[in-house]
Amino acid sequence: MAIIVILCLGTALALCNSFFYISPIIWVSVPVLCCSVLIGVGMQALISAGYADRKWILLTAIVLGILAIVTLLLATKYFQVFAGLGNSAARLFTESAKKYVLGTITVALIFFLARTKLRATFLRQVLLCSAIAVDIFFSARFIVDIVL
Repeated sequence: MAIIVILCLGTALALCNSFFYISPIIWVSVPVLCCSVLIGVGMQALISAGYADRKWILLTAIVLGILAIVTLLLATKYFQVFAGLGNSAARLFTESAKKYVLGTITVALIFFLARTKLRATFLRQVLLCSAIAVDIFFSARFIVDIVL
């Protein structure tokens, strides 16, 4: 609960003008750090999840799948905007959907590992690190395509 309060407070201060003579860019580093910590804790939880956690892992995969479907539906909506005015937003939604699908596949594989009662923490680490590498590749490619 405390990390969520810190996250919200840092975000609010980042959206304000200079507060305590500190630049908003410095304040934005607080929520970024909180999100990084939450990502690390979540990855560690997926690595060490056992047979008893399989329901929660499956629920996570289902939520990621639903987010992928919703994002693809939003992309199709924006591709249909008059005169192609929504194409840039649609491409952004398509890239986000790719990442959700990647996350769904990764978490589903971890679910099947947990369901078979196979700990294989090294294999889980490799799966998660591979997913992160592919995510970074997709993100970098998308950013470079926009800039160039």
